[in-house]
Amino acid sequence: MTSDRGMAEWDAAYLLGALTAEEAAEYERYLADSPRRAELQDADDIPGILDVLTPEEALALIDEASTSEVRGEVAAQPTSLGAAAERRRLRSRRARLAGALASAAAFLLVGGIVGYAVIPHEPLSTGVSLQAMAAGEREGVSASLALSEEPWGTRLDWQCEYTKAWAANVKSYDLVVMTKDGSESTVASWRPSGDEATNLAAATVIPTSDIRSVVIREAGTATPLAVTTLT
Repeated sequence: MTSDRGMAEWDAAYLLGALTAEEAAEYERYLADSPRRAELQDADDIPGILDVLTPEEALALIDEASTSEVRGEVAAQPTSLGAAAERRRLRSRRARLAGALASAAAFLLVGGIVGYAVIPHEPLSTGVSLQAMAAGEREGVSASLALSEEPWGTRLDWQCEYTKAWAANVKSYDLVVMTKDGSESTVASWRPSGDEATNLAAATVIPTSDIRSVVIREAGTATPLAVTTLT
C-alpha cells in the first residue's frame, strides 16, 4: 500500500494516464476519501492543453507554478477572518492545480520525450476536416492534415498511414512548417507504432497566413514524404 504522501504526488501521472490499472485504481480509492478529488476534476482539461504545448510553453508553465505562491502573498489584506480563510483556501487550491499542470508538463519534458513531441488525443468535437496531403518524393507515407488559425498562431491536426514496410520502421518523423520568407520550423516529432498514426495534434506560434507549406519527413532527412501547400 502506497502512503498518502506518495499518493499526493501521483497527480500528473494520473491525469496523463501513465499509471498502471492497479495504480490508477489505488489512486482513485485514495481520492474517494480525499478533498483533492474536486481539485482533480477541475484539472480534467490538462491533458488536452498539453496536446498542443511546445517545450518552451511547458517550461513557462513550470516557471508560472513556481512563482504563483509568491505572487499570491502580495494580495491586498483581507477585511475579516472569514475572508482570510477563504482567500487562503482558494490560493492553496490554485497553487495545487498549477502544480499539477506544471508536473504534467515536466513529465512530458523529462520523461524520455526529446524535442518537440506529438501526443495522440481524442478526435476534436469541433469537426476539423482533414485534407489529403500530396505524395512526396518517396512512396510509403499517406497523410491528411488540417490547419486551424488561432489567436496565438496555428494548430495542426493530422494522421498518417505507413503503406510500405520501411515507413513503419523508421526511428521518427518530423512535421515541418515552411514559411513564405523561406524559413522552416520543425513543430512536431513522433515515432511510428503500427501501420498508422491517428488523432495527432501540434501547435506553432507561426500565423497561418505566413505558412507556405507543411511537410512530413523522416527525421534527419530533407526528403518530403507528404506535402500540403497553402495557396
